[in-house]
Amino acid sequence: MANEILFAFFNAAAFGMAIFLVAAGLTLIFGLLRLLNMAQGGFFMIGAYTAYSVMGRDVQSLGMFLLAALAGGVVVAVLGLVTDRLVLRRLRHVDPHYVLIATFALMMVCTGVTKLVWGVDFFSVNPPPGLDQPLNPFGLFFSAYQIFVIAAGLVIYVLLEIAIHRMWFGKLMQALAADPWMSGVLGLNVSFGVALSVMASFMLAGLAGGLLLPNQSLSTGLGDSYLMYAFFAVIIGGLGNIRGAFIGSLVLGLVQSLNTVLLPQVPGLAVYVVLAIFLLCRPSGLFPAVGSQDAGHHEAGSGGSLHRPQVPRRVWQALGTALVLLLATLPWWVGAGPLYVVGTVLIQVVFALSWNILFGYTGLVSFGHAGFFAIGAYLTALALRHVAGVPFLLVMGGAALLGAAAAWLVGVLALRRMSGVFLAVLTVALAEALRLVIGFSAFLGREDGITDIPRPVLDLLLLRVDLGSSNAYYLFLLATCVLITGALWWLLHSRFGRTLQTIRQDPERAAFMGTPVASYRLAAFVISGAVAAVAGCLYAPWSRIVTVEEVHWLASAQPMLNTLLGGVSSFWGPVVGAGLFAAIAYATRTLVGLSELIVGCGLLAIILLAPNGAVGLWRSLEARLWGERARTPAPPEPHSQAAPRAAGQPLRAGGTP
Repeated sequence: MANEILFAFFNAAAFGMAIFLVAAGLTLIFGLLRLLNMAQGGFFMIGAYTAYSVMGRDVQSLGMFLLAALAGGVVVAVLGLVTDRLVLRRLRHVDPHYVLIATFALMMVCTGVTKLVWGVDFFSVNPPPGLDQPLNPFGLFFSAYQIFVIAAGLVIYVLLEIAIHRMWFGKLMQALAADPWMSGVLGLNVSFGVALSVMASFMLAGLAGGLLLPNQSLSTGLGDSYLMYAFFAVIIGGLGNIRGAFIGSLVLGLVQSLNTVLLPQVPGLAVYVVLAIFLLCRPSGLFPAVGSQDAGHHEAGSGGSLHRPQVPRRVWQALGTALVLLLATLPWWVGAGPLYVVGTVLIQVVFALSWNILFGYTGLVSFGHAGFFAIGAYLTALALRHVAGVPFLLVMGGAALLGAAAAWLVGVLALRRMSGVFLAVLTVALAEALRLVIGFSAFLGREDGITDIPRPVLDLLLLRVDLGSSNAYYLFLLATCVLITGALWWLLHSRFGRTLQTIRQDPERAAFMGTPVASYRLAAFVISGAVAAVAGCLYAPWSRIVTVEEVHWLASAQPMLNTLLGGVSSFWGPVVGAGLFAAIAYATRTLVGLSELIVGCGLLAIILLAPNGAVGLWRSLEARLWGERARTPAPPEPHSQAAPRAAGQPLRAGGTP
């Protein structure tokens, strides 16, 4: 028994130090710039591939192994400097939600570049000589390489602790992080100090990639798992705190080790449970950093010009009607492949609209929205597979209720305690926990999912409509999407929607004016979860297969990308974004690596140059094309006693179509 406990603690230390090697750079850049860099996993992966290119599969010596890892760190440090100049410095004073999304896009760029340079094959690297043999102290067998990882983590922690808290350089960096303006007044070179610190944090990511290369197979998904655990360690320990990241990594390592021993049926589940408990009980972490990550909430791109001449609404109504009619004719003149893509876009429109209820209208962000989507998809798959003749409208209603109940439970526990990054991390943790449960559930098909889902039969009073063919179900999808979109448009343009926008712009002022902010946020969360579950319900019979990939945290990014591409400043932004994103993905589907690269670069361009998205760009063009006549001042009325209009005062109120 004692040997088993000792072995469990050894595994916990090895896993925890592996997490800390990645988390060190993540927390360092946050402590300096208040940027939570989701692209850290991508640069970790580039560091690993660089080290592999230097040393190959069979390392000749320990010195060569260390040299290759250092080369990975140096390459990533240079890339970090370029990234800081082009991207990060533009994100230092924007909404933290946009920072998360922009760095997620940067991670897609890293994945695309990796596929283009190194391909998509899997590689494995053996530990260097001297670390490839087990050690046998106390009658137990320990991996020499794992002991090396533990030692490497301890050495990096000690060096960072000394550099940050004991040396003059670290104190200067702390001064830059606390007040860059005052540091500049006192004569410090702020730009050079920030660039040096950014390079250090990126170098740590690349170095970790090289050192952990023999730990698992090298692939283009290498950074995802390490990023998630590093992200969780930083949240548990406290954003921007090296000691917190170190302790948080050890906590996760211990939890993972105990999970393997006590609950081997669902490995990894305990990590998400512990993270959720930490976020609910102590969202600021064990060692809270100075300042708030959610402070200075900027509504980048949430507003519009007060004076915005626009195309008459009846023109848009006519164009929208024409588009719906055109989509209704697709089954008669396009093939099965393009029709499936368009049907999937319709489902993604509903999914993106559900996410935009939170972000665009309420100011909340969810990185685990795919969990609600999966609830509706799996419920529908089970109902259609195992209950003969079940009414599909009843299934849709059940999916909406189950999604709303799950959202209510999460909202009641979380919304009063957290928002911003902490809420985003909690939602992704819960979604990943759901993914693990599904992946180990025989009833839900484990990793293979549920296949051969039958298309339903629709009961409308005395009329039964068979939706078994793709054409029939596509027309049903189109009609349902139009109805849901219309219902959401009415809801979000009602008093309820206007109140949500008021809360998004200034929750403190809204609460002061008597608005029950918590109740409105909870209502928005529940509605959003219900609509996302309905989107999943529509998806299951359309694709005829539901797998755990629908719950993956990358799937939660899909509505986010669609919304940002179209524009969060408009109700129709997610609709436009879903269409544009599908067109880009379909056009680049055969280009290995280029798809992620094009989409990632496009999202970065939108965040940095046009945060209002495609709709915002159109409105700017619309104002130029239709605004000349409105900018021409009308001749004054004879003997008018009206006061002159102040510069910039709007001629008329600009509404959102």
